[in-house]
Amino acid sequence: MKQLAYILAIISIVSFAACSCNGTDETTDIVEYPELKGFEELDLSQWGFNLTVMVPNKELNGDPQVTLTERGALEVVVGSSFGLEIMYGEGDIELLKMDLKEDLVFTSEIVKEDSVSVIYTQDIPDSGVKTQNHFLYKVVVGTDVYEVRDVIDGEYGSGMIEIMLNAARTLKANKVQEAV
Repeated sequence: MKQLAYILAIISIVSFAACSCNGTDETTDIVEYPELKGFEELDLSQWGFNLTVMVPNKELNGDPQVTLTERGALEVVVGSSFGLEIMYGEGDIELLKMDLKEDLVFTSEIVKEDSVSVIYTQDIPDSGVKTQNHFLYKVVVGTDVYEVRDVIDGEYGSGMIEIMLNAARTLKANKVQEAV
């Protein structure tokens, strides 16, 4: 009986040590941003958004065209194959999915989703209209919630949608410059 007690005690100690001594603080949220080759950081503060986002390198793709729309969205377009729209919003993915399901014109298919993003296609059956690829990404920066999506007027292939979603995932607060 004593041997059983010793064995259980050793197992308990080893289990406790393995679970609680991993050297990390569980309360610290570490955000990992995807590494995008051929991309550079763009500061959006001059358009009223204290944010940065990664966009395709201007030397290879041209200067980013940034426009603040009348509805308060910031459009960031680089060339013909990259376009992000950033705006304040709820980022309600479930509402988007419900709207896609109830759409009377387009048939939609969810291609990929997680808790903060969705990639989907829209098509008009038997119309000859090219299938449209889109994404929506919800990001919280500080206390603000932003919706990032592809620019609605753009025609993007599924591969470019993935790349733009990865670029959207790099959206973060701009480093505040302290007065010297």
